[in-house]
Amino acid sequence: MQAIGRAVWGIDAALLYRCFDAIGETGAGATVLDVPCGGGVAFRAVRPDQDLRYIAGDIDDRMLARARRRAGELGLPQVEVITVDMTSVPLPDDSVDLFASFSGLHMLPEPEEAVREIARCLKPGGRVVGTTFLRDGALRQRLLFAAGALRGHPQPPRPDDLAAAFDRCGIEQFEISPLRGFAAFHGRKRPDPSPTPPPAA
Repeated sequence: MQAIGRAVWGIDAALLYRCFDAIGETGAGATVLDVPCGGGVAFRAVRPDQDLRYIAGDIDDRMLARARRRAGELGLPQVEVITVDMTSVPLPDDSVDLFASFSGLHMLPEPEEAVREIARCLKPGGRVVGTTFLRDGALRQRLLFAAGALRGHPQPPRPDDLAAAFDRCGIEQFEISPLRGFAAFHGRKRPDPSPTPPPAA
């Protein structure tokens, strides 16, 4: 994957792999949602004995088949593979501890629709981690996305627009780096405000 990423897109896939650390750091009993999961590349971060619920979702049946096969090959019984549209996630509000979204937001004409779903699914204080292409990348990336636009594919978001979308949807401590090309991001859902104590008698 590193060789393909560098040759075709001019990216260093090590940036993606470093994001996987968040999966290994989740506490016992946590729920992780990985959308879009693709062929299950992030499964490398899951330990067979790790106590978590790992839901891997994608809209592409071919990717789902590959993800199921990969989970079986790695001996990961805690991985559940389901069909998921990033803009309409079939999970309850406040049900996810970590939302992982690798290389999905740049494929949407309106990324904020997915950001709203990320924020809705996350528990207060839950984390989001992911990667995306950004609008102002290297010449090779711009040419590839321009060719895609001619076929009706969306253009990647700008970092400021993405940061503003996450903020509007309730994600704080949002960081994205680098600010061009292929970038990693992370943030945390704002905790519920502390309840107001009752007045003293």
